[in-house]
Amino acid sequence: MKIAVIGGGVSGSLLGYLLKAKTNHEVKLFDVINKYVKPCGDIVPNVFSTPYPWEVKFGIKRFAFYIDGERVYDVEYRHTKWLVIDKWKWINDMRKNLGFNHVSEFRKEDFDLVIDAKGPYDMDRDVVYTTRAIIKTDKFSDEAIFEFDTKYTGFYWIFPAEEGLLNIGAGFIEYKNSKELLLKYMKERYGNFELLDMRGAPISISPVHNKVGRIGEARGLVFPLSGEGIRPSAISAIKAYEVLSYDFNRFEERLDSALKSLEDSIMLQHKILLLYRKSGLSLRKGLLKFLFKNEILIDAYLEDKLTPEGITESARFVKSGGILRK
Repeated sequence: MKIAVIGGGVSGSLLGYLLKAKTNHEVKLFDVINKYVKPCGDIVPNVFSTPYPWEVKFGIKRFAFYIDGERVYDVEYRHTKWLVIDKWKWINDMRKNLGFNHVSEFRKEDFDLVIDAKGPYDMDRDVVYTTRAIIKTDKFSDEAIFEFDTKYTGFYWIFPAEEGLLNIGAGFIEYKNSKELLLKYMKERYGNFELLDMRGAPISISPVHNKVGRIGEARGLVFPLSGEGIRPSAISAIKAYEVLSYDFNRFEERLDSALKSLEDSIMLQHKILLLYRKSGLSLRKGLLKFLFKNEILIDAYLEDKLTPEGITESARFVKSGGILRK
């Protein structure tokens, strides 16, 4: 079978790699650019491994949470909670193995199946416009920081990128010029620093109405409370590959079934986000303090498992002594 994958990000590149390496299908990958450069936090919770290995640049055990400039909680884990990966290299290596075709060359009639992995760029959903910077600073810390400003819906992040480098970003629904906010934030927090890279990207924060033929962020598979999209996009690629390995004729039905649990978790986060957006400033601050002063909810948040089952799992983990300090 001839399969076209439109979009060479996380989901498109991983699906293309799996189909080429493990099936007899003929697959072609199409994109508008020949190298992947979309910025993000480059973070994956340490509960998932990918069929095509990624390079781990840093392991994060310590986290801190700020609300309107106040440090409200910090926590340290006994094991590595988050992995900082070289996402660009991981994706571009898969693309090299697949070969690259420019999207202008695509003709739908040449293929038996077309998979849409274009990310959010059809803009058929709500997005938040984020900006991410990589800086070099003598104030480097191995601690991951979330800082919430309750005037807006969103947060600043500060993650270690690798030794001596920080990945700092901002994204707020009500303020589209996240670059302006981020530059001000970095100057206030770090003073002098060397800016190595800065670029922006939209991130999906609402469901999409049409999921047919879509995987990854094109399908809306981003956790809206954290912005984490690498793992859900990779999971969707793996599930699409598994379905295409044995039942092409029922692809949509089986893919919907395979992704139901993941999509239910994301939909629950959408509902929580909607509640937050409709809340006044005092209620927003109260909701955030409730979340970030509870080690069980923090653990569930950091692994994007804010479901009854996920919270129960986090409660067992905390009770077993997984947290070193709180």
